[in-house]
Amino acid sequence: MEPSLNVTILEELIHQILPERPLLTSKEAGWKNIFLAYYQHPGSEICEHTVPFHVLEVIDTNSRSAHSRRLGDKLLTYEISGGETFLCPANTNHWTSWKEKLGFTLLVFDPLFFKQLARETEALDCNQIEFIPQWKVFDPVIQTITNALRADLEAGCPAGRLYGESFGTALITHLMKRFLTSKCTTFEPFEGLPKHKLKQVLEHIQAHLAEDIALEDLAKVAGISQFYFARLFKQSMRITPHQYVIRQRIELAKQLLKQTDYNVTDVALLCGFAHPTHLSRHFHRLVGISPRAFRKQ
Repeated sequence: MEPSLNVTILEELIHQILPERPLLTSKEAGWKNIFLAYYQHPGSEICEHTVPFHVLEVIDTNSRSAHSRRLGDKLLTYEISGGETFLCPANTNHWTSWKEKLGFTLLVFDPLFFKQLARETEALDCNQIEFIPQWKVFDPVIQTITNALRADLEAGCPAGRLYGESFGTALITHLMKRFLTSKCTTFEPFEGLPKHKLKQVLEHIQAHLAEDIALEDLAKVAGISQFYFARLFKQSMRITPHQYVIRQRIELAKQLLKQTDYNVTDVALLCGFAHPTHLSRHFHRLVGISPRAFRKQ
C-alpha cells in the first residue's frame, strides 16, 4: 500500500504548534506524497515540539528578521536574510523564535515515503534512512520546486494532482541525494518500464485525459510505487508523466477543434484542463498559436 499523509490530522497538529492559520495549503489539492502550508506569520516564539514527519521550512527571499532556533541539541541565533531552507527531521526537538513578520513555506513528508523509495530503487538500505538537521541551506532546487508548488495552488491546481505529486517525488529524491547521513547510489535506472507495462500506462492516460489523473493511479497500472514509476517513465519516454499528459491533452484538443463545433471552454474541459486559459497557455506553448487561431487554419 502506498504511504499517504492524513492531511486533516496534519493540519490540526501544525495549528497546535503555529498560532496563525496558513494563507495557503495543499489540503484541497489531494496530493498524497507532500503537504504544503504557506504563512505570513508575525514575530513569535514557538514552543519546543516534535512531529513524526520530516519538515522543510523555506523562507521567502524577501523576508528578514532576528531569529533563534534550536534543532536537536544545537542552538543558533542570527539574522534571517531571506531564501534560507531549514530541515527538521522527524522526531527532532525543535524550538524557534523570530521578531519580524516572516513569509515561509512548510513542506511536510512522511518518512515512509523515503523508506519506500530506498527499498524499491535499492539505492540504500531502507533502515539507513536518516537525516540530520540542516540550517540556513540555500538550495535553488528546493526554492524552484517550492515556488512552482505554491504557484500551482494559487492558480487552483489547473493541471490536477499529477503536477504537484510529480514535484513532490522530485523533491523527495533531491533530499535523499543531498541530505542523508549515508551516501546513496544513483536513482537513475538504466532501463525504463517494460514495454507491456508502458503500453498499459499510455492506454490508461489516453482513456482518462478528461479526468484528474494522479501519479498514484499511473503507478498502480504499472504495478510499482509512484516514486519508482516517475523515474522509469521518464527513462522510457524522455519526458515526465505530467509533460506527457499535457502533450496528449493538447493533441486531443487539436482534434476537437478541427472536427467538432465545441467552444474553447468545452474543449478545455473535455481535455482535462481546469479552465480555457490553462488550455490556451499550453496550446500556445506547444503549438505556437492560440486554440481559436488553430481552428481557423
